[in-house]
Amino acid sequence: MWRSIALSAGMALILGACSDGGSSSTNQKHLKLSGLVQSSSAGVEDYRVELYGSFSDDGGSRVPLGSGSTDSDGAFTIHYALSDAQRSQQAVLFVEATSGPSMLASAIGSDNGEVSSSIVINDHTTVATGNAFAQFISALGIAGDAIGMRNAAQMATNLVDPISGAVGAAIASSPNGDETSTLATYNSLANVVAACAAEHDNCAKLFAAATPPGGSAPVNVLQALSNIVKHPSYPGYPNDATDPLFNLAKASPANYLGLASRPNNWLLFLKVTGGFFSEQSPTNVVNGVGNIAFDAEGNAWANDNYEPQYVGQPACAGLRLIKFSPAAQVISGSPYFGGGLSGAGFGITLDLAGNIWTGNFGFQDPPCIGTPAEAPHNSVSVFKPDGTPISPNTGFTQGKISWPQGTSADRAGNIWVANCGNDSITKIPNGDPAQAVNIPLGPLGPEGLPRLKPFGTVVDLDGNVWVTTNRGDTVVVIAPDGTILKTLTNAEADPARPLINHPIGNAADSKGNVWIANSDWLDAPCPASAREGPATNPSITMYQTGTHDPYPGSPFTGGGLTVPWGISVDGDDTVWVFNFGPDGVEPTPTTALTGISRFCGADTSKCRPGAKVGDPISPATGYTSDALERITGGQIDRSGNLWVMNNWKQNPNPDLNPGGNSVVILIGAAAPLNTPVIGPPVPLKPVAPGKS
Repeated sequence: MWRSIALSAGMALILGACSDGGSSSTNQKHLKLSGLVQSSSAGVEDYRVELYGSFSDDGGSRVPLGSGSTDSDGAFTIHYALSDAQRSQQAVLFVEATSGPSMLASAIGSDNGEVSSSIVINDHTTVATGNAFAQFISALGIAGDAIGMRNAAQMATNLVDPISGAVGAAIASSPNGDETSTLATYNSLANVVAACAAEHDNCAKLFAAATPPGGSAPVNVLQALSNIVKHPSYPGYPNDATDPLFNLAKASPANYLGLASRPNNWLLFLKVTGGFFSEQSPTNVVNGVGNIAFDAEGNAWANDNYEPQYVGQPACAGLRLIKFSPAAQVISGSPYFGGGLSGAGFGITLDLAGNIWTGNFGFQDPPCIGTPAEAPHNSVSVFKPDGTPISPNTGFTQGKISWPQGTSADRAGNIWVANCGNDSITKIPNGDPAQAVNIPLGPLGPEGLPRLKPFGTVVDLDGNVWVTTNRGDTVVVIAPDGTILKTLTNAEADPARPLINHPIGNAADSKGNVWIANSDWLDAPCPASAREGPATNPSITMYQTGTHDPYPGSPFTGGGLTVPWGISVDGDDTVWVFNFGPDGVEPTPTTALTGISRFCGADTSKCRPGAKVGDPISPATGYTSDALERITGGQIDRSGNLWVMNNWKQNPNPDLNPGGNSVVILIGAAAPLNTPVIGPPVPLKPVAPGKS
């Protein structure tokens, strides 16, 4: 997306194999790190500066490397040494500068453990570190999954240049910059750090504000920033009328141009279009991204509903598969074409071999129909991890694929595809299309049109596949051998509170429970759409593993639910719901902001004290941002970043290039997952920080 980040200027220290004259792993190379510690652009004196390394061979725990102190100008020098073993593995270095309760921090790196120039540690580097590493920070320090830590360091460079300490180009420029409130939020948080550095009483106010409900107060500024990310809506305060963080952001010295009014959350929503632009044109990378999936290294794979096009021009079926780096840059050689790609929809998954599967729904604007560009709706495409298509130019069509949406892999190597157009599921055993079988879910309606419209697919711990039927208002549970085990309906539900209501996305949690997003609006166009709901009764429903019974209290509401579409569960079993705008797509333009909703999941120990399964965590508005448009899919990466798809514009012409051209990343917002997610999500194991 943005310029390539050289490791010499990146936050990740990728330690390459290098020689200093010896071959023994016990040899050490003596190094020096120099720099300035600043707050409000001025050097700070008598700060203790400590350097730590986090090395993959040590399980991601951090190792103290050296220390120093700042002089009257804020300058410091640290002498340290790295062994051959340390210099031959991937690692992240952290610098923490403290004076009493005040802390300023950063992460820096180079190809071989040497930094070619002096560095700057300041208010912005501190906020960048606290956000990007939020899910890896505890009272003991920073530690976590080696890949997730490395990727977090890469993501942080979008917020700050760790060498100069300047605000990162990505957050400072289009499509961010002054086009959304994200930069101002970032600056307000930097003002909070500066207020603490200027007056230690402000540190106490920060620690109080960043104390989670029922939790312990943070022990330092980094942990406070981490808590703010994990609990972003007025942390520790029960109402929206009081926000001490906003008050601290306005306290002296308040050097950075921050928010003019109180936000409803303190998350950083980084907008990604594939470059430093926001306008739509045929040269864009994405248009109408439907969903996303992550590989084992944390790269993101996304599909396009539509071809990139100017606003107001017809957009035919998307023909590309996009690969983003963990830093949200478009990988060289991407997008990838061929393989039968045709207006891919909600379905995208990785299989056990790392191949990428995507369902070709055939999205297109009406003017494309009847032209050579008219899209087929009858295939899935498969690509190798290097972007080479495996499927032919027609895609794989075996198994009577029809207007495919949800596409999921299971842990036995099978691929499951929801056929919205013919009320069936296609099972592709072992990923071999020659073995594909079609599993009807019910009889078709007049003229062979669907009555049920299968949409979302997810696999539980037993290998059963759960399928939402968007028009049928049911959830079908299918055994691994293709037998229909159960069809869940609203038969015993209160008609005023249906358990299943225009359902779309579904997701499993780590315990095998399945969550359903009830839009109360969508009637999927596969091909016709004639039963749209009022979008006045959105909800989510949890079905229990084993019994398949709804969890008591289902369906759950609140938390800013509007038109729930996608749904995902993080490493804490917290449930995240992605709303397709503030309301249904109506002729009257809306000025309301789209929100993301969040709920307490099956592990209530990760929620506020007294919270029950299904209680909303997000405020009544959801987590809103002017960076968000109409969202469909969303997924969590290995660093805890939540990537969501701006699939449609906020006020689109539904028949003329309605697609949005961006992905939005909520930096550090969710508990990380092991990737790729195949079946129920697997949380990343915590890593002890080690000695500090």
